[in-house]
Amino acid sequence: MKSQYCGLIAFLVIILSFTNLKAQEFTLTDSKETVSIFYNKGNDAIDSLMANLLAKDIERVCGKKPMVITDFNKLSGNVIFLQLPNYALTKKLKNLKTDDLLGKTEVFSWQFLNQPNAKIKKAFVITGSDARGLAYGVFKLSEQIGVNPWYWWADVPAVKKEKLIIPAQNYLSKTPSVKYRGIFINDEDWGLRPWASNTYDPQLGNIGPKTYEQVFELLLRLKANMIWPAMHPGTKAFFSYPGNLAVAKKFHIVIGTSHAEPMLRNNVDEWDEKTMGNFNYLNNKDKVIDYWKKRVVQSAGNEVIYSMGMRGVHDSGMEGVKNNKEAVPVLEQVMKDQQEMLSTTLKQKEIPQALTLYKEVLGIYDEGLKVPDDITLVWPDDNYGYIRRLNEPKEDNRKGGSGVYYHASYWGRPHDYLWLSTTPPALMREEMVKAYNLKAREIWVLNVGDIKPAEYQTQLFMDMAFDITPFQKSSFVKQHLDNWYTSIFKGSGKAIADIYWKYYLLAYERKPEFMGWSQTEPTTPIKLTAYNHFSYGDEAQNRINQYKELEYEVQFLKKGLPEQLKDAFFELVEYPVSAASNMNKKFIFHDKAVLYGQQGRLSALDYQDSVHNAYQQIEQLTNKYNNSIANAKWNGVMSMAPRKLPVYDEPEIKANQTNFSKEWNIMPEGQTQMLTDTSSLPIIYTTSRQSYFIDIFLIKSEKLTWEISADQKGLVFSENSGVLNKNELHQQRIWIALNPSVNEVKDFMITIKTNEGNKFVRLPVSKMINEQNTFKEKNGLISIFAENYTGIKEGKTKKWEILDGLGYSGKVFSTLPIDGLFALTKDSIVLSYRFVSNSSKKPQVKIYTVPTHPINNQSGLRYAVRIDQGEWQVKTFATEGRSVEWKENVLSNSAEQEIVFNELKSGKHTLQIKPMDPGIMLDRFLITFGEYKSGYSLIAETK
Repeated sequence: MKSQYCGLIAFLVIILSFTNLKAQEFTLTDSKETVSIFYNKGNDAIDSLMANLLAKDIERVCGKKPMVITDFNKLSGNVIFLQLPNYALTKKLKNLKTDDLLGKTEVFSWQFLNQPNAKIKKAFVITGSDARGLAYGVFKLSEQIGVNPWYWWADVPAVKKEKLIIPAQNYLSKTPSVKYRGIFINDEDWGLRPWASNTYDPQLGNIGPKTYEQVFELLLRLKANMIWPAMHPGTKAFFSYPGNLAVAKKFHIVIGTSHAEPMLRNNVDEWDEKTMGNFNYLNNKDKVIDYWKKRVVQSAGNEVIYSMGMRGVHDSGMEGVKNNKEAVPVLEQVMKDQQEMLSTTLKQKEIPQALTLYKEVLGIYDEGLKVPDDITLVWPDDNYGYIRRLNEPKEDNRKGGSGVYYHASYWGRPHDYLWLSTTPPALMREEMVKAYNLKAREIWVLNVGDIKPAEYQTQLFMDMAFDITPFQKSSFVKQHLDNWYTSIFKGSGKAIADIYWKYYLLAYERKPEFMGWSQTEPTTPIKLTAYNHFSYGDEAQNRINQYKELEYEVQFLKKGLPEQLKDAFFELVEYPVSAASNMNKKFIFHDKAVLYGQQGRLSALDYQDSVHNAYQQIEQLTNKYNNSIANAKWNGVMSMAPRKLPVYDEPEIKANQTNFSKEWNIMPEGQTQMLTDTSSLPIIYTTSRQSYFIDIFLIKSEKLTWEISADQKGLVFSENSGVLNKNELHQQRIWIALNPSVNEVKDFMITIKTNEGNKFVRLPVSKMINEQNTFKEKNGLISIFAENYTGIKEGKTKKWEILDGLGYSGKVFSTLPIDGLFALTKDSIVLSYRFVSNSSKKPQVKIYTVPTHPINNQSGLRYAVRIDQGEWQVKTFATEGRSVEWKENVLSNSAEQEIVFNELKSGKHTLQIKPMDPGIMLDRFLITFGEYKSGYSLIAETK
């Protein structure tokens, strides 16, 4: 089955095109009549809820609200019937079938009947195998007539139509791919709670039933079924408000709790140490058991998943034990007692239970913890989108199965990302498809922070959990992004999706929250970024230029949008893109203010102003989000400084312009200081399309007139002359390229002539070796993207796969299928890359991979590398716990390993790499010969 968005646009064209389908169409409303909606009054309350929500949805589209009728005898004309298995309409409607739903879970059908009785002209019967199945069937109709699941949470307006006619095509849904699919509202201190407390539900002053009603409606519209409620200090425990339980029951939402909340207990709000003592199972067992039992009794009327095990009061290790090994017998006794309590209290056979193996609990499990077979094991990611481990074969057939707890928002070390949601769709797809294929299919829960601005990540996650099939093809994730934005912004949707694809790649290289190069727990001050401002065409400025281009495209698209879409556009597109862009400007311009100040540039002061302007832009955007959008509906939901970490502050410029005796100076690319009046640019190669820059800048001079020329023909300058003025233009960047017709290897001497003296720059020229499909050494390095192999070998069962949207290069190479141990000796697969070196030196090969974790404890992250027919050198990028290496990996989304080989003669060679474990994703390689200019971002291929 395609994703719910896959065929949406084409279907809407059919729905709303008003063609002469006659017998194959069903009219919801036209100028003459409006459909009626029927449900059985004596049935489950979900019937009434869905009937009335559907009536409102139809009204949103066409302005006419259908009548909701519960008396079958009063029905006439066209009727939508909502049906559950315990209310069979088969005796009242001719030719109605319900057998297809028997024994199924969360499945629905659509059936269209012509003249099923004397009074009813046409019947559209939506039948659910259970309550949630019925809800999904109703909301599928809502979505296809033009009511987006995010109509309330992202202010997506329904497209107004006078007529609503749908094709009368029967439909039967599939059983969801994952049994329990939900979200965890977390770290809500700066978004959802202040908004709910002060704007949406000020009478309650907290997150309560009114807020959860909107959350639960969204979940059903997304075909989800589970909630881990908000639980941070300051948020009242979910079970504190009886209304929360009532609204969860009304919407048939399953209640679970996080890794820190055993037996549905919110410890930070509910455990009172003064009256209850320590939260310690070893010395305070009776109080703890009584505390848990009361919640079991209270929760008996709702669908719930009991969180098993025990940790500290909040997100910390269990009290009373010194290490993981000591914790094993204690935790085994805890679970034994918990299961006995559940059995004796609830007296039911099937009791959903889960143990989330988060942080130290995974270590305890790996120490040999025996978990009862009917408890679901929930595998965690490392908080940054990389799943820490999945099933081993012995865990595949556990009765309780397994699942995944995944983050799209996080508070903690090495750094939070609570502000913008930038987890790449391609990474989510890769990790969750891997989890599904390794049989983690019982529970999927996504930490969404405050829900906003993680709208798309939430949609993607729930669509995968509901139907994983189309996502098995890696290319579908970009199509899903296109479809989602097109469902909202119609003709502009594809362009918006393209913007976001680039946005995610930029954030994958470095999240906006990580641009201060600081960390937390403990919190450290911001530093200069690792971007190089003086080499590779000024890679720092290149990053700014990419963000500026996205901002330009956003503003261009905004102008063409109808007014009713402007709020949704700001929330879903403009704020995230513009805020991320200005966060990057803030830190990269801060770099330039400091670095240029050290060079004496007068322009350093200009960049101080640019830093301030970027900070102000973020302020203004955030104020607009909270105070203007949707008539200030979202006041308080968006904070530009969660936890008030240093990265969110306006940086203080610690290095102002340094005193210099010179009036002016130049800085050629590749240099950071001018020691004499003559310097040199990097080597430029014939037949290449390279260009280099020279900055001319004022230090103290009031006015500088300049001209640039070369001692021979063959160079192209972006500017040949100009004027710098202290009150206007403080610096000028001149780009220099080689005329394509130049083949002679002869160095150039460039002269910068000014009214205050001259400076000279040598430009060395080298012949480019004309070898097709070969990488060449340039200025001491060779840059290779993994996707551009020159040779490939695949095995009988193992194949290479290119994954779009990952890595700094935007495409990574991985292997399929990911299914246990690699049979390396029998089924080796190899990538080859031909290269030419200019020098006879020891090459250093840097391998960059996506920083995943071994798929389980039987696997690793090893790969082997060799040059020519030399010995294979084996490396691994597996990391331990929260090591320094792991922190650097997740902050940069890149794992770097280096191998030094024996000296190579200049000439042709071949680099080969082969994986020795499953799940390795290769991004890019650098081969360096001695010193080279370090950088942070992607270095252009030397091919």
